[in-house]
Amino acid sequence: MQTDYVKIVGGQPTRKKRRFGFMIEALLKSRQSAGLETGIHRPDEDVNMYLTTLLCRYAESTAACAHDDMIIPYEADLYERVRVANECRTKYLIYRHNADHLLISLGLFGNAWLRDPRENAFPWTPNREKVIGRGKSYYGMAAAYATRLEEGKRGLDDLMAKLDVGFEDYLKILETLRSEHFNLRQIFTVGEWYHLCKELGISPEAGPSAGSPDYSG
Repeated sequence: MQTDYVKIVGGQPTRKKRRFGFMIEALLKSRQSAGLETGIHRPDEDVNMYLTTLLCRYAESTAACAHDDMIIPYEADLYERVRVANECRTKYLIYRHNADHLLISLGLFGNAWLRDPRENAFPWTPNREKVIGRGKSYYGMAAAYATRLEEGKRGLDDLMAKLDVGFEDYLKILETLRSEHFNLRQIFTVGEWYHLCKELGISPEAGPSAGSPDYSG
């Protein structure tokens, strides 16, 4: 039996490595520009790695959208999903993925639900303060559930708690990343950008390369 091996030169593994390098460099530069260098308020080198990995997941749209069934826009529905969940890990993941979604979508797109307001995707308009409050609360609950998991012993609960306490700081860093250093279109092929926008429900013409965040939607 013969097995053929394909050597990948400049393919997906290389692209992912370059993307991670781009993301971590941009994130650290944004922290400096925002006056929120690593460790200025708390030891948060682990947050740098977490946010960079999260950004890479969103850049790889399929991975980012793999948890769509856990992204719940209404608080009452989210709490009900958590209530009926049988496993502690599921409860933790629901809170974590929704907190991640709010942080990244608000920070990079200025839109908590990644929807064009003109589409009337929801019958209400979440304001910035409410979104921040929900994000902090969700990370706080994720931290609480993480203490019951094996990963909690390795500091995952502490990481989630840092994201809760420092949510506003990390949001500011992502907004700086968006406005000063980050043009998502530059690290996507045309096809990747189109499919990402289609999956997120935003217009390919109204990308995150725009300047100041818009909280009107």
